[in-house]
Amino acid sequence: MNGLRNAELVDKVVILVEKYSVHGQCLALVEEIIADEYPNYNMIFQQQVGMPVNEYITKVRLHKAEGLLEDTEMDFKEISKMIGMNGYFEFTQLFKRFHGVTPVDYRNQLHKQG
Repeated sequence: MNGLRNAELVDKVVILVEKYSVHGQCLALVEEIIADEYPNYNMIFQQQVGMPVNEYITKVRLHKAEGLLEDTEMDFKEISKMIGMNGYFEFTQLFKRFHGVTPVDYRNQLHKQG
């Protein structure tokens, strides 16, 4: 029964992150909704998914950024706001850490391929 409860928790967290990832305080919102019912939610989520909730939020945000970089000509500062980042510098640092290139270089590489 515990496995089913853990799967339910992961599903809830994933749904909440999808819903609130564009909000700057996504982690706080998820915690506010989940923590009473699942006090160990972050530990359980990490065991089930292989990363803590805050890293999952970052991955979801960066995935959304990839789509915006690929499908729009939006300004990088606008993209950082739309994905819930605190600013362009934070967005650039995280994007580079996860992708090995800055958002500018990522978009430039896309244009070279297309």
